[in-house]
Amino acid sequence: MRRSLAVNQKYGKSGVALALGSLGALLWLAAACAHQTVKLTGNHPRIAAQPAGPIAPGRILTMAVVFKTRNPAELSQFLAEQQDPSSPNYHRWLTPQEFARRFGPDPEQVKAVRDWLAACGFEIVSWSPPQRSITFKGSADLAERVFKTRILTYAGGAYANADDPSIPARFAGIIAAISGLDNTARAVPADD
Repeated sequence: MRRSLAVNQKYGKSGVALALGSLGALLWLAAACAHQTVKLTGNHPRIAAQPAGPIAPGRILTMAVVFKTRNPAELSQFLAEQQDPSSPNYHRWLTPQEFARRFGPDPEQVKAVRDWLAACGFEIVSWSPPQRSITFKGSADLAERVFKTRILTYAGGAYANADDPSIPARFAGIIAAISGLDNTARAVPADD
C-alpha cells in the first residue's frame, strides 16, 4: 500500500493508470502468444560453418508464413489427370482463383494465423486468402521468442535459425513453413 501511495504521489493517478494499462497490454500480448506448440520439423538450414554469435535483437526481419495446400490427394490426382490424354482434365489448367478455391488455404484459417501474428506483435505486410502466404515483419528478438528458436549469425552477413521454429498446435496442419528466419541459400544436389 505504501509503495502504491508513493507511485501515486510521484506520477499522479494518470501515470499509475498508464503504467497499469501498459502492464495489462503486455500481459494480454503474452497470453495471446502463450499456447501449446509444435515444431515445424525441417524448417531450418543445416550450416557447416561455425556461428559468429547471436543476431542483433533489434534487427528487423521480413518473414512469411507459407500455408500447406488443402486436399493434397485430390491435387495429386488432378495433376496426374492433366497429363493423361484420356482424362477429361487433360491440359485443363486452373486459374489462380480456381486453384486457391480448391487447394489453397481456407480463408478463415489464413485470418486466424494473421490475427495470431498481429497479436504477437508482428507487423503484417501483406496477406490475401487466395495467396499461400502471409508476409510480416518483426525484430529478431520477437521472432526468437514467438517461434521459440535461436537465430545465429555467420561470416559474410548470413543468419539462420539454429533449430526448428515452433507454432501453435492448432496451426500444425495449416502452416507448412516460416521463411525469413534465415537468409541462406539452399542447394539441393542433383541425383546421379
